[in-house]
Amino acid sequence: MLLPAVSSAAAALLCLFGESHASPVLRRWGLDYKPSVVIKNGTVNGAYLPTFDQDAFLGVPFAQPPVGDLRLRRPQSLNTSFTGGAYEATEYSPFCPGVGGDDWPYPLSEDCLRLNVIRPTGTQEGDKLPVGYWIYGGGFQMGGNADRRYNASYIVQRSVEMGKPIMVVQINYRVAALGFMSSTQLEKEGNLNLGLYDQRLGLHWVQENIASFGGDPGSVTIWGESAGAVSVSDHLLAYAEKETSLFHAAILESGTSFTLTYPAINTAYQPLFEKVVNQTGCGQASDALGCLRGLSLEAFNASASAFTWNPVIDGDLISDYPSTVLAAGDYVKVPLLIGANTDEGTAFGPKHMNTTADLKNVIYQSYPQMSNASVEKLLELYPNDPRVGCPYGTGDGLASTGPLDKVSNSIYGDTYMVAGRRYLAELMAKYQPVYSYRFDQPSENLTIEIGSTHFQEVAFVFSYPFPTANTLSTRPGDAELAHLMTSQWASFIHDHTPNNNGVQNATQWPNYQDAARNFVFQRQTSYIENDDFRKEPIAFLNSLGTQLSC
Repeated sequence: MLLPAVSSAAAALLCLFGESHASPVLRRWGLDYKPSVVIKNGTVNGAYLPTFDQDAFLGVPFAQPPVGDLRLRRPQSLNTSFTGGAYEATEYSPFCPGVGGDDWPYPLSEDCLRLNVIRPTGTQEGDKLPVGYWIYGGGFQMGGNADRRYNASYIVQRSVEMGKPIMVVQINYRVAALGFMSSTQLEKEGNLNLGLYDQRLGLHWVQENIASFGGDPGSVTIWGESAGAVSVSDHLLAYAEKETSLFHAAILESGTSFTLTYPAINTAYQPLFEKVVNQTGCGQASDALGCLRGLSLEAFNASASAFTWNPVIDGDLISDYPSTVLAAGDYVKVPLLIGANTDEGTAFGPKHMNTTADLKNVIYQSYPQMSNASVEKLLELYPNDPRVGCPYGTGDGLASTGPLDKVSNSIYGDTYMVAGRRYLAELMAKYQPVYSYRFDQPSENLTIEIGSTHFQEVAFVFSYPFPTANTLSTRPGDAELAHLMTSQWASFIHDHTPNNNGVQNATQWPNYQDAARNFVFQRQTSYIENDDFRKEPIAFLNSLGTQLSC
């Protein structure tokens, strides 16, 4: 939480590297050294982080503020010089307005299309440091690059210790209604999936400007978790292109383009849009979209935020159903680091499933295009046997929420997160190195009914040591596991392999091209497994194609 007793700039830095580092920041604040970089729009002045010996350029605008007539439109490049020729990049940007707990207690503003650059101090133009391009999750409904759980200082610091320095760019993108509202009117304008186009414009900004920071535009790894990983997958499939100059490797933590469904705009989203238009008083306007763009944020969100808006097939960036694009081979082939957590389903499986009929009903609601035969086959492959249900390894006991909830968790965990991970790993391994993982370590504050659920790997990847919803804790092995994972991720960003990590006696992470195997992360003993668990049911899910997409 930001501290009101210090300046906003100092508070931003406190948030950046944690409360225990407050004193060094405040002592050094205002000293002569101030990192400065000249880019196309002018001079960017950042802040020095003495605890890490890093430079932080915070809240750098990469697009025109999407306000007024630019609301609900694709992002526009920042094609003017900074006022006065310089920009003070010493404070985090507000989050883009969203809906959900990840946004608390951070400030929100529509003027949010900004990014952060974290680099080792001493980096100069021409050094060509590899770049990690972080895209946060939050279900496309919430989140921001100022979230302290995504503090990039620890992974940048570890990369320097390894002798493989990297820099990290953290993007903001629009979420919820402002980022993903859909309607036939917006479709006609070409203004769908705005949050994804924000991410894409940020990648163009990196190509144009990162060399001035000492980064290498020829070595960019796009990297995300949950909705961020779905976004990474969408960029791999974007425009059905087979190559791109915007990025050169990808990290996907718990999510692929198969995580979502893509219902028709006119049936799924047009009725919601009409409700927003009518509830805001724009229904009688000759130009409903112009009316929505003229509303205050509060008036707009009073209606629009009541509904969930997700990416849709726009015939452009998302050109078709993911299964169709991948089957045609029309995707970018780059090295992958990709994985999911053991018990993803405890976060996504519908609860209070008391009978098989209950479970059938929710499956039909989730996937209305699934045939009766497919549903019957699915329930055959995921039997009502708690010994093999999710959370896995919990024996014959039932979940307290419902006798068939372990079945529900298994089906939805595999459908949302695991099957797509395996499918994408198998396809990409035909062309490029792939490093696949299964994260199998619950946080200390989780019960056995939750297990190693969604998001739990994030604290370990970023080595963020302060309390959050999934803190690292002080259990034996937690710090060592975080050290290993942070090192592997830094190695992959630098070299496109996780194995140059500098961790003594670290297990070699096998290339999926040699055999379908996963690196399994546990705090006591990580190990390698064959990626053949639940082989038949996952293969069946991956055979369903558009039955799981509509």
